[in-house]
Amino acid sequence: MKLLKPENLFQFAFVCLSIGLLYSRFLISIGMLLFLVAGVSNYQQSGKLIGFINNRYYLSVTIIFFLFLISGLWSEDTDYFLNRMRIKLPFLFLPFAFYLSPRLSKDIMQRLMLFFIGLIVCSVLWSTIMFLTDYSYYISIYGKGQILPTPIHHIRYSLLVATAVLMSIYLVLSQPALILKNQKKILSIIVVLLSVYLHVLAVRSGLMGLYVVIGSIIIYFAMQKQYRKKAGILLLVSIVSLLIAINYVPTIKNKIGYMNYSLELFAKNENIRHLSDSRRLGSIFAGLQLIKENPVLGVGIGDIMEETNQYLELHYPELTDLELLPHNQYILTGASIGILGMLIFIFCSIYPLFYYKGYNDIFMLGSFLMLTASFMVEHTIESQIGVAAYIFVLLFSMKNLESLNKENA
Repeated sequence: MKLLKPENLFQFAFVCLSIGLLYSRFLISIGMLLFLVAGVSNYQQSGKLIGFINNRYYLSVTIIFFLFLISGLWSEDTDYFLNRMRIKLPFLFLPFAFYLSPRLSKDIMQRLMLFFIGLIVCSVLWSTIMFLTDYSYYISIYGKGQILPTPIHHIRYSLLVATAVLMSIYLVLSQPALILKNQKKILSIIVVLLSVYLHVLAVRSGLMGLYVVIGSIIIYFAMQKQYRKKAGILLLVSIVSLLIAINYVPTIKNKIGYMNYSLELFAKNENIRHLSDSRRLGSIFAGLQLIKENPVLGVGIGDIMEETNQYLELHYPELTDLELLPHNQYILTGASIGILGMLIFIFCSIYPLFYYKGYNDIFMLGSFLMLTASFMVEHTIESQIGVAAYIFVLLFSMKNLESLNKENA
């Protein structure tokens, strides 16, 4: 059947996972399973199984799973360890699935991007409508650390919106098949609207992702002599936009005020239990101390939550029993598997950037920098949706590189 062709299964998997990221954990699982089915189906036709071991770029993503798996040898809390590894299972089989899946045409990859962009735009419209129905209320709650409605947790959602901005910019700057009438104009408008929305949403992770994306475009332009003037203009516009947002966007102003209030209370170590920034800082300090005390092996991914909680009991008792983890993926990794393990993790997360010289591709460079930025401020791959979003964006950007090259890796 035509529908069961590997390339069609891959596209259906993309649709399921994209929708699942916003609305259904079940569809996330279905999408991942279909990616595997697409890969296995294509393997039966191409016989590329052995080549996966030799493809260091996809293999480096898989190694991340084993880095955490081996820490089970010194993790005492077996149940929590198994829970962590269940969440990280996509690192084990999705790189394999994407490697085996067929190399799709440039046009198909761009159609999939347009679907994802359209899906995000629809969700942003819903969120914006909810915001406008009670504007005063939502502006006021930003001063209390709350936020306007989003389909999923606002941090993960803001990362997906930033991804849609990146895809839109990529399609504007590349030479896509003209699937829509006035496609580049429509995508340019979407870039502006989604960027404005991220400033209204005022989630730091999303804003960082947005400005990292803009930064990757500036780097891309600056590397080419004929575009250096554009790079300078874009840099100036970005700085001015940020200054305007800080001073005139109510949600950002209230969020900054809340952050300053949180930091003041954290410095005094009082009334900090319900303040998100206090939780973030306390968990990071805990992670740093755990690295200092366990530099070789770490405490094991199975014991990371318990060890973090024990530190908080001694230094920030108001933050205990909140199931906190160090709010920085690199620090959490170092605390879990030691400094050497953290260095290997960093290497494995960077290595895919060199796939087909991905640092020369806007989409790959932007995806890498955005995901790396998220690691700096979040424990991105410690939740199902976080893992799905990370590995989905990373592997899809690698697959897109394949579509731009005639030979398979």
